[in-house]
Formats: sequence, structure tokens, C-alpha cells
Amino acid sequence: MSSERGTSIRALERGIEVLRLLGPQEGSSLRALHAASALPKPTLLRILLTLERGGLAWRSIDDGLWRRSLAWTAAPSGHAIDPRLVEAAAPHLVALQRTVLWPSDLLVYRDFAMEVAESSRRLSGLALNPRYRIGYRVDILLSAPGRAWLAFCAAAEREAVLAHWRAASPSNPRTAAVLEGEIDALLEETRQRGYAVRDALFGGSFEDMAGFDDGFDAIAVPILADGGVRGAINLVWPRRYDLRAKVVEAHLADLQACAAAIAAALASPRQP
Repeated sequence: MSSERGTSIRALERGIEVLRLLGPQEGSSLRALHAASALPKPTLLRILLTLERGGLAWRSIDDGLWRRSLAWTAAPSGHAIDPRLVEAAAPHLVALQRTVLWPSDLLVYRDFAMEVAESSRRLSGLALNPRYRIGYRVDILLSAPGRAWLAFCAAAEREAVLAHWRAASPSNPRTAAVLEGEIDALLEETRQRGYAVRDALFGGSFEDMAGFDDGFDAIAVPILADGGVRGAINLVWPRRYDLRAKVVEAHLADLQACAAAIAAALASPRQP
């Protein structure tokens, strides 16, 4: 028995070492993990894939970085983006893009704006907005995900956002115009319709469209879970094709089913 207690399993030790190097929020590249662990890259990749199959690690579809699974980590508190939401959403965003071809983004509310948490744009053939990456923030009043969040969040949350921007006096004249006289009707229309649309004069940033325009259009729906809005997902396509009505007719149900699947994944019990 004493000899058995003194015997280690080298493969398991390596797996534990790699798992310790992975963070739940800050991702790690294969190169960085190789440098930190000194493990050969083929061995390291096999370990990562084994951890992924076991639900202990996952790889972002947007930045390609590896992270520790949140099923084995305490959920974050405060205003930090919940990596468990991102982890739950990733496979569903991949499946949605394969079904409808147009890419999707997961955005979450953070500090009076919407922040990109995951995206399947790299899986599509669309030219990418060079600014658009995880952590990129967009106007909550003009973007489709922002309007989806505002329309379905709690009244107190919505009023806090609107009060903030009224006090801040937005520099974008379109944002100011929406805030001053259009937002209530827009959000009611969004609730009645069941999905949000991107403002026709939104270029994809906080700037006026004349200063920056990514050329996209979008629709978005909320992810409703845990008694609130955990985030929103969209479908995006080049605005020049004038496809909004066709996208809604053909793919709104797919987008809504994706949001429901993400919500269901969040509601499933965590593994111990």
C-alpha cells in the first residue's frame, strides 16, 4: 500500500498542471501555455482536447483562446461578465451560424453599454470590423442587442441606463435624438415584435455614422434566464443587401431558439 501511495500518474499530473494554468476569464493561447508548462505542443494540445471533452476547459470561437470551464469555478460577482454565459453560448452560436450562414454575436450589459462577449464572425466570410473583438463596447440605445436588453430588462435597470445617458449628454446626435423623443416607443415596439432591430443611423460604435460605419444591419433577441436578461444575441449581415425582412422571415425562429437553448444551458445544474 505504501508503494501505491507514492506512485503518481504522470499523464494526470500534466493535465492538472495545464488546468491550473488556465484562467476562467483571461484566455491563454497554445503558445503561452507551451511557454508556461514547457510541455511539447502536441502533448499540450492532446491534454487541452481531453480537458475540453471532459467539460473542464473550452476554447472561444472568437479569439481562439483556452479557458477553464466555469462549471468548476465559482460564478463571478458584481459587474464582471459571467464566463459561464459565454461558455454556454459558444456552441449554440456555432450551430446557429452553420444553420443560417450569417454570423452572430453575444453581447452583455456592462456599465451603461453593451459589450461583446463572444462572436461567430470569424466563422463567416464577412469582412470583419477591425474594432470588433471581445470587450468591444457599443451604443446601448442604437444597437439591436442594446435595444433587446433595454426592452426586456427590469424597469429599474432600464431607468438607470436612461438616467445615466440623459445626464451624460451623448455626443452622437442620433443617440441624443433617440434618447430625447423616441426610446419609449422603440422599446414598446420591440416588446410587441419580440425582437430588436438596429437603428438605421447606427454605424457600429459610439461615434456618429459619418465618422465610422461598419456597413452592417442586425436583429437581436434577449437571453432570458434567472429571472432577468442575461445578454442578447444578434444576427448580422451587410446592410447593402437590404435583407432585413428576409432574415426575419427565414431566421428569426432560429435566433430565438438559439437564445432559448443558451438560457436552458444556464439553467442546467452545475457539475460538482
